[in-house]
Amino acid sequence: MCAPSNIKQRRPVKKDLAATKEHGLSPTLIKAHADYQPSSPYIAWMFVTLCTASFYIGPLLLFSPFFIYYFHPQAAALLFCTNIFLALHPVSPWLKFRRYCQMLYGIFNFHHNMTPKLNQIAKKEQRLSIVAMHPHAIIPLHGFLWAAICDQLLPDMYGYGATTDGALILPVLRHLLQYMSVGSTKKKAIMNQMQVHGQNLFILPGGVAEVSTYMLLYLLRGALH
Repeated sequence: MCAPSNIKQRRPVKKDLAATKEHGLSPTLIKAHADYQPSSPYIAWMFVTLCTASFYIGPLLLFSPFFIYYFHPQAAALLFCTNIFLALHPVSPWLKFRRYCQMLYGIFNFHHNMTPKLNQIAKKEQRLSIVAMHPHAIIPLHGFLWAAICDQLLPDMYGYGATTDGALILPVLRHLLQYMSVGSTKKKAIMNQMQVHGQNLFILPGGVAEVSTYMLLYLLRGALH
């Protein structure tokens, strides 16, 4: 038998939540529904494979001529010239590519907490935003997911993505990035997009430094074991 307690029970303090419908955010997760559906699920898997492989295809193409030259100089020269063209020719944003990124919803069972009202709020406030996602990871596929969901639900917030200049010279990868309106992280480029063109900024903090640190720790762990 328990004796009655003389301790007064404190009433829970009601706190205002930022994730409310009033702020354009849902308190619970919402399953993302794609407006674009491929004719076959294999197309979606081919697309995500291309996005993933693009981070490796670029460096492989750039360094391949130096290895091929030993066996076939003419082929190496042709590949070298092709790489120069792919690395330097201008690439324009491709709006349909953002819709194609919606194919990633089903593969990753993607959920979010954004409602259409968030886009209305952003349009009404008429102020610039900086959207940061973390971690960067080695292959930031969430960048492709953000391009898809932002273009679908928050078209007035879609702006300028910033990435390392090294990625913007890698064949294939630079094409996919610039299809999503991604450019340089240099201060001049960012200020030009935000102040002159009035674009919001999308960035994944960490970048090359985070990836390099992760790889170094992975190698050290393997060496110690």
